[in-house]
Amino acid sequence: MTDITKIWAYHPGGTVEDVVSLPIDWVPGETVYTPEHAADMSDVTALAPRPVQGWITMDGGATFTAPFEAPPGVEQLVAYAKAKRDAAEVAGVVVGGVSIDTSLDSQNRIGNAYAYAEAAGLASVTFKAASGWIVLTLDQLKAVSLTVGAHVQACFAAEDACDAGINASPPTITTYAQIDEAFASLVPVP
Repeated sequence: MTDITKIWAYHPGGTVEDVVSLPIDWVPGETVYTPEHAADMSDVTALAPRPVQGWITMDGGATFTAPFEAPPGVEQLVAYAKAKRDAAEVAGVVVGGVSIDTSLDSQNRIGNAYAYAEAAGLASVTFKAASGWIVLTLDQLKAVSLTVGAHVQACFAAEDACDAGINASPPTITTYAQIDEAFASLVPVP
């Protein structure tokens, strides 16, 4: 069986803007499209893989390649590491089976509650955790405060290590995946 259509790529300036299927007897520039438009069209029926929108030709349509995606630059990687730290820092921790909110507000409240309880000589405090109301002894509140503080410091240490790797000569961190890996252990598993 013979094909009844041909596939044409329209690539003005070398970038494919459209791919169309035309009846086999339609010739761009003669039976369809203007000659000027047809000058930027190539028959891609026999090509494999067949180009799609965004692909590039450097030889007037004889061959096509997928667009090259440039690796992220230093600024993008540093910004991504900061965003990962921000997200990990507030992802929460689990202490003794209790989910603890680690948002900036919660970090401040935990630190303040511990400082107050210790200064006031209180044996316990009532506190609202992410999982609901709890009564914490001073020792438990200290453990929560230390765990939250250690979590926050681990997040900053991970960002610092990423920044150092990004800015090393030669760089040891060059991809978003490497940054994701650096923060993977800092997000609690439910």
